[in-house]
Amino acid sequence: MSNYIKITEELSACIAARTPLVILDTEERDRAQAALTDVAHEINVEIDFYTDCDQFVELRRGERRSDAGGDPLAFMEERMKIKSGLIFALGDVRFLDGDNSFSRKTAGLVRLASERKCTVILITADHVWQGLNKLGMYLKLDLPTQAERESMLKTFVAKNKVKAFGADEITRASTMLSGYTALQLKTVMNYVVKLSGGFTFNNLCVVAMQKDKLFGKVPSITRITVGDVHVAGLDGVKDWLEQKRKIFFAPKAELDKKHLSPPKGILLAGVPGCGKSLSARLIARSWQLPLYRFDIGALFDKYVGESEKNMRLALEYVESVSPCVLWIDEIEKELSSGGDNDTAKRMLGSFLYWLQEYGGRVFMVATANDISLMPPELFRKGRLSEIFFVDLPTEEERKNAIELYCGLCLSLKPSDAQVRRLAENSDGFSYADIEAAVKTVAEREFTGGCVESPETLDRAFADTVGILASRREQIDKIRRWGETSAAPASGKRK
Repeated sequence: MSNYIKITEELSACIAARTPLVILDTEERDRAQAALTDVAHEINVEIDFYTDCDQFVELRRGERRSDAGGDPLAFMEERMKIKSGLIFALGDVRFLDGDNSFSRKTAGLVRLASERKCTVILITADHVWQGLNKLGMYLKLDLPTQAERESMLKTFVAKNKVKAFGADEITRASTMLSGYTALQLKTVMNYVVKLSGGFTFNNLCVVAMQKDKLFGKVPSITRITVGDVHVAGLDGVKDWLEQKRKIFFAPKAELDKKHLSPPKGILLAGVPGCGKSLSARLIARSWQLPLYRFDIGALFDKYVGESEKNMRLALEYVESVSPCVLWIDEIEKELSSGGDNDTAKRMLGSFLYWLQEYGGRVFMVATANDISLMPPELFRKGRLSEIFFVDLPTEEERKNAIELYCGLCLSLKPSDAQVRRLAENSDGFSYADIEAAVKTVAEREFTGGCVESPETLDRAFADTVGILASRREQIDKIRRWGETSAAPASGKRK
């Protein structure tokens, strides 16, 4: 059952029971008005709906009542004293978040409604003063569900005779559009048609990925431009992601039948310079999702309670812009940014609890170089979908990387013999080492210092000190951990 249908049933029950106060928590006043209109027709009652612009309108017949004169509470009080059993809904409410004269006056009106068997419905997404809140029922009208978004998309596609949208596109598009109000959904669909000249899945995804424009920025979350991404190796990670993509975008109802949830994310730990950070961009691009970098260290504040508040606001923002990829680079440093103190522990606890319990469409990609600094609580089952060990590239992977970077940086396709020779001579190199060696030649060629030849590439590789040679003790330690504690990112061992 959709939340909208559930809310109409609960509103009907509250009205039938003569509940004096109903607080309807929603950001969508128009959708709340539509729900109340459905209720008015369904159970055949008169509901007077107030807005500053239209004043009171009787929803069942759409008739405008007398002007409230800018004081809806006084108007409602006067009507209640004359007639019992009335139903009022306030679509524009304010000043109800604290103990003030307006909230107290509203509480007095609710007590009169109880005496006169009337119902007052307050529609607001803001906090309501506890002295008022305890006088009635609290209902929450959620944003459109997956099924409702799919229904809206199907209606729009049929109305505009769009042929390119099949069932799979409808499902994925509705997932991308989570977090939008019904009005925003209509606006986005019309905007795509006007902006792009056609309603296609790719055009819709481009607009949906700009969801962060709807919400206020938070300093710790940064939108990352993905662009073209080329990641050599990591075939094990790529295969795993391909398998999980369908689950991530599957409708919630289908996942619930199997007691499944969308994949939460991965930890890529291992040797520096082997493509861990690039993987976040790769996932965002291949899944057509926006990418956000989460700087946990930026959350810490010198004032008591502010750090925890910053964490809560950051996580709420991430949920608002989902579905998305959330990238935490060198997470072992991020989670220890506040030092060994109570604030840092509470923030870590809040983050881990969110990671465990949040069942939405946020796919976290965390990278780590030094696994020994990681809090052991992070590895608890249910917080991460998989942990991958990123090792130095194998000989075959080095060949692929050499061909990739030679093509990108030098517009060159080296011979098979040269690729084999360079791959043999780059044993112990990371992907970053190989890229640096090729770019050394590209930079010299660009500035006119040399003309690329097999000898210049061989010399550049010979002059490069690979990471294994420079940091063998550290790399050996990382490898010993990876052999027993994580899945191989390449899908195979060297």
